[in-house]
Amino acid sequence: MFGLTIDEFGKLYFPKYRETGVITHADVKDAKRCSDEFHDFLVNSVFYSSVICFRVYDKELFGFYKQAERCLKSGKTDASNIEVEWRLLAGSGLTCCRFLSGN
Repeated sequence: MFGLTIDEFGKLYFPKYRETGVITHADVKDAKRCSDEFHDFLVNSVFYSSVICFRVYDKELFGFYKQAERCLKSGKTDASNIEVEWRLLAGSGLTCCRFLSGN
C-alpha cells in the first residue's frame, strides 16, 4: 500500500534491540537510525503522515531511543530501564503492521 510493505517497515524502521538484559551502544545507535529515518519518511509522506498510528509510532520510537540513550549515558544499562518504552514501541509497531496488512 503506497509503497511500504510490512517487511520493509520491520527491516527499515523497527530497532534491532534484543532483550538481552543490557542496553548497548549498538542498541542506541540502531534506535537512533530507525528514529531518524522513520521520521524523515513520515515527514516526506503526505499519506503516512496523515495516519495516526504512524504518527504514534514515530513518537514511541523517538521515546524509546531517547530513554535508551539517557540510560546508557547515566550507566543504567539494565534493560528493565527501557522495558516500558520497548513495550509501547512494539504495540504501536503491531498497529502499523495491521494497518499495512489491511486488517
